[in-house]
Amino acid sequence: MQDSEVSPPGSAMRRVPRWWLIPAVLVVVLAGLGAAYWTGASSVAGTEPSAATPTVIPVSATVERRAVIKQVVLSGKVVAGTQFAIKASPSEGVDRLVLTATPKAIGSVVTPGQLVAAVSGRPLLLLPSSVPLYRDIELGDSGPDVTALHTALASFGYTVSSTDTFDTSTRHALIDWYKAAGYKAPTAAPSSKAIKPGDADPQPLSIKESSDGVVFRWKEFVQVPGDTGTIAAMAGNGSVLGEDGIVAQVRIADDSIVARADVVQSESFPVGGAVTVRAGSAVLETKVAHVSDFLEGDHSKNEIPGKDITIAVPPGAQGFAADQSVTVTAGSAAAESLAVPLIAVRQEEGAPYVVLQKSGEPQRVKVKVLAQADGWAAIADIDGLAPGDEVQLQ
Repeated sequence: MQDSEVSPPGSAMRRVPRWWLIPAVLVVVLAGLGAAYWTGASSVAGTEPSAATPTVIPVSATVERRAVIKQVVLSGKVVAGTQFAIKASPSEGVDRLVLTATPKAIGSVVTPGQLVAAVSGRPLLLLPSSVPLYRDIELGDSGPDVTALHTALASFGYTVSSTDTFDTSTRHALIDWYKAAGYKAPTAAPSSKAIKPGDADPQPLSIKESSDGVVFRWKEFVQVPGDTGTIAAMAGNGSVLGEDGIVAQVRIADDSIVARADVVQSESFPVGGAVTVRAGSAVLETKVAHVSDFLEGDHSKNEIPGKDITIAVPPGAQGFAADQSVTVTAGSAAAESLAVPLIAVRQEEGAPYVVLQKSGEPQRVKVKVLAQADGWAAIADIDGLAPGDEVQLQ
């Protein structure tokens, strides 16, 4: 009997631990997944179209010819000036007042010494308002009215005595004044008082001479406040005057324009400063006549607190009727020039220029900026740049 082989103790086969296989398998799996993701991503990226590069389209503006100026504009209204009525009074022997001569036209300026009109064949001469008119004056009369009359006649260039008595020099001055106006001086009626020897007249006259002598008829003279004015209305030649005897209306204070400015705005409207007034198509370039003190606002009249700017309307100005609304702009109307939007002006080393788009090629043009306001730049005229050209905006 064959004996069986028996392995010695401790020589039996041992199991090798396999725990390191688990991390190895995980690494292989993850590597495979990463490779698959990269392959797929590359494949998708290859099929997507590439993003288009954005195209820059230049924005341009048109060169214009316009006025570029910083303006302060107010709203105002035309205020009617003051008028004075010249009236005629009937003289003795005159049944009605008829306008027989109108040497002054509407818009004419009247001053003392001038003939204003003729009524019922007799003149109306303008005297200074300093002469009291309340009576007829004859040779030998004296008083403050005679003294003032002498002063007026002397201011017209006529020779009179220095006394306060109506004398022969006064008579001759009146004769010359009437003659210059185209009329004969009035003479005293036979009932007029005589000048006796020894009276104040340095050259005493006989009774006959005094009766035929020249007198001062106060009804043949008119006056206006301020001694001067402008004819605003005149009755027609040959017209019969009404009971009031109004011959003409004289404007003694011109129409004016009043505009309210706030305190800041008023600084742009000094007295004597140039302004441009517009009423519809009518344009008036004039100057500020007066600036009021500060005035409280009135909400009921839509008046803001500030100062009233007053501008005189020259006589004869057309298009500016009383109560008409106007706009008042500080400064004279600006001259027009080439103009471009301010953002079209570029600079390089301090020199301004614009980029002109002409014939499809951008062209740099150096410019001189005259002024800028409200987003526009005024450009001096230059060759190569004209209204209608296109310039690039920045």
